[in-house]
Amino acid sequence: MSKFKYNAELNRGTGLIQETLILLNLYEPGMSKKEMTKKAIDENVLVKVLNKRIKDIVEDAFYKRYVIDDPNVPTYLRSMVETFPSLDVITQILLIYTSRAHAILEDFIIQIYWPEIRKGRRMLDIAIARKFITESIKQPDLISGWSESTQKRIASYLITTLVDFRLLDKERNVKPVFLHDITVNYLAHQLHFTGLSDKAIVESEEWKLFGYSEFETIKHLERLSFQGHFILQNSGEIIKINWTYKNMQEFTHAIR
Repeated sequence: MSKFKYNAELNRGTGLIQETLILLNLYEPGMSKKEMTKKAIDENVLVKVLNKRIKDIVEDAFYKRYVIDDPNVPTYLRSMVETFPSLDVITQILLIYTSRAHAILEDFIIQIYWPEIRKGRRMLDIAIARKFITESIKQPDLISGWSESTQKRIASYLITTLVDFRLLDKERNVKPVFLHDITVNYLAHQLHFTGLSDKAIVESEEWKLFGYSEFETIKHLERLSFQGHFILQNSGEIIKINWTYKNMQEFTHAIR
């Protein structure tokens, strides 16, 4: 269960993959939300999007997901996009940041999406998302004051967001999810540079966004070890990782 209260901000943007890629090229370190909104409107980078919608995307989605906690994140992501033009890796990394900004999305993926798949479900529809929200409303520390229409909209947006991030196809059928080595490397380093211990990194809930248990996380990291980016030592009781890079910028420039 999330430690944060759910918000309804998915109303203002679901996955926004293409929009995010465009805005990554527009963003400059130190740029304020208002400055970026004005620049996006003046340069018409989001073609055929109304000015109010641009404001919502920039200020309530892009900034909340990728700038507020660390204004350098767009720089890291831009470096990753330039190195890995395939959308598969970038989409997985964007899912991590989006889930951090929207606790309801993270909980829905971890508590509903993966358990339902393990039970053999092959399609997720709005009814499942609606039930999740209904159950969450019983916990006022998670949701309070949501009207019936808001609940329905957020249920719809949860499913749409899973489509955007390729967990479901357009018909709401479950898609195979393969956690890429680059994503694993990125997340492990990002968690490390936020100050987490090696133990806390492998225990992070965020691996569960991709269906990973702690055991699977360790095994994947062990497989990636000795490639030059880090070395993991696992005694069975103690996890120790020797890190190669001094910061995320150095990592994103070195990873290939």
